[in-house]
Amino acid sequence: AFPDEGRGWILRAARRARSLIRAFRPGAVVSSGPPHSAHLAAGLASWRCGVRWWIDLRDPWAGPLPRIWASDPRLGSGLFRALAPLAERAAFQTAQGVITNTPQLAATLAAKYGDVPVVCIPNGVDADCLPPPAREPYPGLGIAYAGTLYTGRDLGPVVRALRLFLDRHPEAARAGAKLRVAGEAERDHARAFRQAVAEAGMESYVEVLGRIPRARALALISRSRLAIVLAQHQELQIPAKLYESVAMGIPTLVVAPAGSAAAVEALRVGAAVREPADVEGIAGLLETLWLDGSRPPSSPGVAITYQAIAPLVDEVLTRICASR
Repeated sequence: AFPDEGRGWILRAARRARSLIRAFRPGAVVSSGPPHSAHLAAGLASWRCGVRWWIDLRDPWAGPLPRIWASDPRLGSGLFRALAPLAERAAFQTAQGVITNTPQLAATLAAKYGDVPVVCIPNGVDADCLPPPAREPYPGLGIAYAGTLYTGRDLGPVVRALRLFLDRHPEAARAGAKLRVAGEAERDHARAFRQAVAEAGMESYVEVLGRIPRARALALISRSRLAIVLAQHQELQIPAKLYESVAMGIPTLVVAPAGSAAAVEALRVGAAVREPADVEGIAGLLETLWLDGSRPPSSPGVAITYQAIAPLVDEVLTRICASR
């Protein structure tokens, strides 16, 4: 499983990319990951080609990783812990710089690699790929989670909060309140989720859709009153789905530790944040949404589209090419 799901692709990708570099003579090469094997391919492709190479990290590579990730079959393996830091250091010291999408990861890498330029450009969303406002919203308080359940991600607090809310507002249950879950779940996480639902007696108010196409997942969110984003134990990274639901005008709740990258960014773009253990706080948010059901769709407090972010990228790449 090393280095990642891109294994077996690196050398072929490097050869193809190297031929393109020689043909087009670009001012800069940018590799984006995960999969972080893309950086290895780009490093091989740009070696001795006289071209600037920058690494774009969508997520951390070699770490630091929270302790809970030790249970991950790949990231927690001895092979990954031994070799990933070596691969990251070799790539960073060969490339001309690193781009991150969170200030927290940028600060961590800048402290770790003092001689490597690190810049932060926030993430965003392609508005043209989002569905229009839903014509037929789900009845009652529809709650949607679209994503994978793995490592630290746990919907249990949301299930328990929904139980509290329905106990206080039985009329919401009669109106059709429901949590809809789309996406894959690792075996242990699926078992834990079923147990949380059963213990709360929420079988009638939870619908598990499994893996569905992206278009259907976006439609699921657009028809809901609240979108859930889980970012437990991910202090340096932000799930990209945060920007999709916010850009669609759907009230969004990020379940993450205060001060984490996801929590800070959620507040910046206009989403709500609750600590993973704050079941009462999540229930209070559900109550606010229910009592304010006529509220029009919200809008992000800052520009988060790719069109708004493009000038930042252009500035970085222009500076790279000018210093060639």
